[in-house]
Amino acid sequence: MHDITDTILAEKIKDGCEESFKKFYDRYHVQLYYVAKQYVKAPALAEDAVQDIFVKFWIHRNRIDSTKSVKSFIFVMLKNHLLNQLRKNREEIISYESVNENSLPGKNVTEDQVIYNEYEEAVNRGLDELSDRKREVFELKTFKGHSNSEIAELLDINIRTVKTHYYNSSQFMRTYIKNQTGILAVIASFLLSIFVKL
Repeated sequence: MHDITDTILAEKIKDGCEESFKKFYDRYHVQLYYVAKQYVKAPALAEDAVQDIFVKFWIHRNRIDSTKSVKSFIFVMLKNHLLNQLRKNREEIISYESVNENSLPGKNVTEDQVIYNEYEEAVNRGLDELSDRKREVFELKTFKGHSNSEIAELLDINIRTVKTHYYNSSQFMRTYIKNQTGILAVIASFLLSIFVKL
């Protein structure tokens, strides 16, 4: 997971690399969710906050300064977003004074890892439900970043078949993950919709 540094990911994201954005999301979305949960009462609000932050992070990627901590940058983005929500809807947000700012990035590392492992296991179980060819296509495109044409060449199939397999497998995985994981359902569904490009 951490074979590529945040600095390298930040530089690639700034250049518009969606694969690097996915890796950065995988690296920090659980921690961000638990930080959001310290501010808000409802899990759905925490999910929405994390989703909003990743959308804004991608849209405003040209503002990324790779010479500074991109991890701190996105956590500050989240904090500011939640504090804005606090001012807009005080009844839905708990007091943020109890949150230790210095501990935001890694406060629940152990718990975060457990949740992430459960999420990852759900993904792996979903992959096991796919046919061999659909799984190959999905993994090559989603995890390794190959284009449709590259996958067609690697697997010696036509590009239309690649598109069909990827569409079907993505639809299945979106539904499967949504059913298996409550806390990340909204985010997972949203990100899958971004990265399914036929």
